Amino acid sequence: MNKSGHLVASPANPVLVVEDDDDSRRMVELFLTVEGYRVCTAAHGLDALDCIREMAPCLIFLDVMMPVMDGVTFAQRLRRDSNPTIAQTPIVLLTAIPQPASVQRLIGAVGVIPKPITFDAIHAAVEKYCRPR
Repeated sequence: MNKSGHLVASPANPVLVVEDDDDSRRMVELFLTVEGYRVCTAAHGLDALDCIREMAPCLIFLDVMMPVMDGVTFAQRLRRDSNPTIAQTPIVLLTAIPQPASVQRLIGAVGVIPKPITFDAIHAAVEKYCRPR
């Protein structure tokens, strides 16, 4: 059991959080860590591509608007990866953009969590995509 009383089975693979806002990234990382998940973080898409080369996440939480490499460019590169397991990694957008559905369709994201981010939404996503099958 984790600190909030939920039964958690940690995934073999970590969760990747790609968010340029330091506070938001740390908040999601802290929540996931407390819930028993391993977490890898990146401040932009280019760093996230490096993270993926080192591990295969079970889920990616992805901001859309970031410096260096934005979320759309990152997702498009991810989807072209020669490793099908990596290319099909579920992505959940973390965004404050209006009408995120068009970006969701463009990159094949499995969901959208509007900002401000809630712990319940993060928890629901990791439970759905990172629980052992």
